[in-house]
Amino acid sequence: MIKSILIIFTLFLASLATAEEFTDVSEITERLEDDIPKILDKHKAPGVALAFVNGNRVLEFRSYGFADVAAKTEITQSTMFNVGSISKLVTVWGVMQLVAQGKVDLDAPINQYLKRWQIPKSEFNAKKVTLRNILSHTSGLSLGPYTGWESPEKLTSIVDSLNGNNNGAGSVELIHVPDTKWSYSGGGYSVVQLLIEDVSGMAFEDYMQQYMFKPLNMKDSTFNITKKVIKKSATPYDNSGKVTGMVYFNEKAAAGLQTTPIDLARFNMAVLRNNDGDYNGLGLLPEKLIDLMIKPAPNTNGRWSMSYVVDAKNSSLGFAGFNRGWVSLSRSITDLNFGYVILSNSSIGAVNNDIDSLILSIVKQSHN
Repeated sequence: MIKSILIIFTLFLASLATAEEFTDVSEITERLEDDIPKILDKHKAPGVALAFVNGNRVLEFRSYGFADVAAKTEITQSTMFNVGSISKLVTVWGVMQLVAQGKVDLDAPINQYLKRWQIPKSEFNAKKVTLRNILSHTSGLSLGPYTGWESPEKLTSIVDSLNGNNNGAGSVELIHVPDTKWSYSGGGYSVVQLLIEDVSGMAFEDYMQQYMFKPLNMKDSTFNITKKVIKKSATPYDNSGKVTGMVYFNEKAAAGLQTTPIDLARFNMAVLRNNDGDYNGLGLLPEKLIDLMIKPAPNTNGRWSMSYVVDAKNSSLGFAGFNRGWVSLSRSITDLNFGYVILSNSSIGAVNNDIDSLILSIVKQSHN
């Protein structure tokens, strides 16, 4: 009898996990059809692509404007975009697999895992720099964004970048006491990239392909920007709407992911729950680690987890990315089991902000 009650209660909890699931995006897409062309025209932007998911499937894909304005090439489901700092979010799921396997301790000094480079000595204690505080940007490591290179011929290695060969960003150093305050550090994620390589024995892009992209069926995602990838990608435009060139990064974990709206939406599903009430990301990580990754981290004022930007007002987890020629946004509204991505092939950030605000307003109106 007790066993039967427990089974019924478990099924009830699973149904609660998906009871508020957002499954009908018709009202959103109807509004988008009217408003996004106006938004693109207002900001003189070339194009934008969106994809929507719930906990069980990709719900919808929409694109507006052009992948290439001069050629009037439309944006399709397989058109690739650079997503800038959303690369960090994907990287977290990759490195946490090493934690799940017991190969890396979240709270051990990060230097003990690094074979080819060490955090330089400074007035601060490098032994207090750990994977946990690097992921939440509370490690005290330096460097915000990277600018990248104009040509792939400039690319060398992640070690060179950590030592300062990175087109002006500087070397990665410990600049304040760890675990005392939040300070955004792209440099910290370069350390994570090195960690993945040194612990796994694989090139970062190969590791992520095998342990992230394949399990999530992200067939059109890569950190290896080849001529073939460029051909499949939208043309990037700067903030004045002029064509600009691709930007290349040694710091792939921080800024180098090239993907499609559909693939990135599939990644959004990892923190959403399926019909059984389980995280879709359980194929990658155990539930206890996913729970740990998404809860607000100490010293971040409740705004950051070990991976996501935490937007308590909108009950969502997300991230944004900005590289020259590209702006991206990822949002998973966990209490509605619903997510979406917005990818633009220009530096005009207001486009994504306007569309995100529009979608959030529709969602709120629908669930008040």
